[in-house]
Amino acid sequence: MARHAFSVPYSRPVLAPFACRGSGWNHRPEILRDEPCGGTHTDKSSRMSPRNVNHHLRHLAKAAVFGMISLGLMAGGAAAENPARDSAATSSDPIQVAQNTIPIPRERPLMVEPPRAAPMGESPGAPLDLLQGLNIDPDSAFGDAAADLVRPDRQMRLAARLSEEGDVLVDGLAWRIYRAQPGVDGSFELVEESNASAPIFTLPADDYIVHVSYGLANTASRVSLREGPTEQTLDLNAGGMRLAAIGVLDEPIPAKQTSVSVYSSEQDEYGQRKLLVEQAEPGKVIRLNAGSYHVVSRFGDGNSVMRADILVKPGQLTDATIKHRAAAITLKLVNEAGGEALANTAWSILSPGGDVVKESYGAFPTHVLAAGEYSVIARHDDKLYSRDFTVEAGRDAEVEIIAQ
Repeated sequence: MARHAFSVPYSRPVLAPFACRGSGWNHRPEILRDEPCGGTHTDKSSRMSPRNVNHHLRHLAKAAVFGMISLGLMAGGAAAENPARDSAATSSDPIQVAQNTIPIPRERPLMVEPPRAAPMGESPGAPLDLLQGLNIDPDSAFGDAAADLVRPDRQMRLAARLSEEGDVLVDGLAWRIYRAQPGVDGSFELVEESNASAPIFTLPADDYIVHVSYGLANTASRVSLREGPTEQTLDLNAGGMRLAAIGVLDEPIPAKQTSVSVYSSEQDEYGQRKLLVEQAEPGKVIRLNAGSYHVVSRFGDGNSVMRADILVKPGQLTDATIKHRAAAITLKLVNEAGGEALANTAWSILSPGGDVVKESYGAFPTHVLAAGEYSVIARHDDKLYSRDFTVEAGRDAEVEIIAQ
């Protein structure tokens, strides 16, 4: 293969990072002489292959970049040394360095909060009172009996009356004194109790809840002994109810044959009333708070039931008389009229609508039924016998069925 000669022509003197001196490449920048470097290099030492040419061109490009960076750093350093000259610099400068040093933040003084002066009566380092500013008495709330040792004892005089215009009651009262602050479980601690008409309690200076009951009537009030002894008269706003049951002829019904119950006038979502008195004794005064009450009176063991709403006024006794329109009916199953009743007979008394009013078993049962029309069915020896009959108020009777 023929070997080709490689020649590099040179002309006028220039500043170059690489220059040809004699037979080879020099990597030091310098001023070339006017004369050419020998024209065309044909000697063996100066001949270069294309691969070597590429290698030297890459070195030439790197040297040019390094030179430009060096010139920029030199210009930036000079600008930092002379600010006036930097201000006069123009955009023709090759590189301008905005800041040649890293700024260090200025130290700030450490602000230390001066110690808080301790309030009067409190030593420095005392434990923090978490209940300060709250309307809570920790001793009373948690039942600490030691708190009572530092509180002066004061007297509480109490009395009760039915109404503001009534006289003070002298018997039948029950008093209970509770702490006003509830415990951790939400209940109120019972402190004192008495059945006296006008009790006097000696208690530590504190707040209390006073509860008084008079039969089923009751009331409660908050009483404080913090400012000194006190005297309180509580108004029960109560009255009395006295019940009686009579027949259609105004004859008294024996107490053993009647059952009177007193309910509240209010009903719940299911239509039920609260039972207050069960089987009240006729003629006995029932003490209740003023208001309306629902009374239910039952006569006998049948369907004779009377209902009434009764109003109790404060300071007054209300007499309520309930009249029953009913009669006692005796049932008999006989083989012939006027004959002897047959034993082992089952009875069913039905209303005109077919509802069962009363069921019983025996030879001649007796039931109190409200006035009206009924049907009776007798079962004896697997045979059924029936009859219709009428009950007249106040007229007791026998209903006889002939087994035919």
